[in-house]
Amino acid sequence: MSQVVPAQPKVWGVRELVNYLKRAFAHDRNISELGVRGELTDHSRSGFGHVYFGLKEPNGAVLKCFVRSTYVPDLPPLENGLEATAFGSLGLFEGRSQYQLVVTSVQLVGAGRLAAAYEKIKRKLEAEGLFDGVRKRPIPRYPFRVALVSSPEAEGARDFLTILRAKAPQIGVRLVATSVQGQGAADSIARALAQAGRLDVDVVVLARGGGSDEDRLPFNDESVARAIAASRVPVVTAIGHQGDHHIADDVADREAATPTAAAELLVAGFSALPQRLRDSRARLRSSLQHRIDERGRRLERAAGSAYLQRFERISDVLSERVDRLLTGVVGAEREVIRRNDLYLRELERRLGRYDPRAQLAARATRVAGLREALGMRLATRLTTARRDANDAARTLESTAAARLQGAGHCLALWTARLEGKNPEKILQQGYAIVRHGGRVVSDAAAVAAGDLIEAQFSRGTLAARVEATAQDG
Repeated sequence: MSQVVPAQPKVWGVRELVNYLKRAFAHDRNISELGVRGELTDHSRSGFGHVYFGLKEPNGAVLKCFVRSTYVPDLPPLENGLEATAFGSLGLFEGRSQYQLVVTSVQLVGAGRLAAAYEKIKRKLEAEGLFDGVRKRPIPRYPFRVALVSSPEAEGARDFLTILRAKAPQIGVRLVATSVQGQGAADSIARALAQAGRLDVDVVVLARGGGSDEDRLPFNDESVARAIAASRVPVVTAIGHQGDHHIADDVADREAATPTAAAELLVAGFSALPQRLRDSRARLRSSLQHRIDERGRRLERAAGSAYLQRFERISDVLSERVDRLLTGVVGAEREVIRRNDLYLRELERRLGRYDPRAQLAARATRVAGLREALGMRLATRLTTARRDANDAARTLESTAAARLQGAGHCLALWTARLEGKNPEKILQQGYAIVRHGGRVVSDAAAVAAGDLIEAQFSRGTLAARVEATAQDG
């Protein structure tokens, strides 16, 4: 009985087996394009820019993952502990004969996805300078008009209004209603901020109150951040509770921890105003009293000084001198007045002899006589001129009439001559104009027997054919 020899298994080389497995992985569609979900662990980055991490499940199973440097810029921010789905294909690392997921993209799940979106928007707006302190405006110390952007049902809005009414009722509040959570809330908040910025207010307050991270998602939206940056007036954010922070807070001109804190911020100037007035009044009173005391001391020192006493003695001597000078000045003034009065009277007597009124009367009489003689002479000349003008006019009229009559005869003669040469008149006498080929025929030799000619009469034309031609002479 023959013995059956068992078949020997195939013996592989290590590289041969690894290459076989790599080909098997590449041709298996179930593992060539797939996504694997798990918790990120052992996240690291090599000096060449490649990224390594593992995907772990609660039961302890771990899948090693590898991302080439060319795909790294498209990855979201990765941190250990985040839940994510990695997409790629299963491959084999030859150095350790270890299979791994060669990743081309990663999507974060849940809170990780929200955190990635938050970081992406934050980096973008920060790069544009929307977080810079230099662009932020101070909040007015005494805001008399405030626009509150919030939901009328929000607890934070009610807290804000309660504080303002209690501590600063002089502040007017305009409520710009908006939804503050849920789908479409970000667009609603952005529109409300734009509307509030167009109002005649000193500051805009964006308030919400508490809520979960997902409830406060609209305040991390890019459209809300840009609406705050575009506001014409300063914006104060009061979103969430103590410790909560949002992108809207980074862009706002001032961040308040809560709506109540925002109200306290706005009324702080008014609350401190009475004490500031009392302090200012006290400082003013103290300053004035100090100046009065200082001036009094200076006046006392001046009154007791030797210079002032010496000045009093000098002033007495000067007063006596002034009195004597005044007495002399008054006497001299009276003498000057008397002499001037005598001189003026002498001038009046002299001027009487040269009084122009008598001379003007004589000259007026002479002028009147000259005026009368001139009037008579002008009247005579005017009469003569009128007579000469009438004679000249009659002569001109007779000469013009004679010339017009001669010109009329001459015009009539020339008119008769022109009428005699008028072709129309000639045609009316029975004559005709003969044309051949569009030209006037004045010589019978210009046409031949059989030619077609045209004759124009005073009324109408006719066409004829030449039977024969004859020459005169």
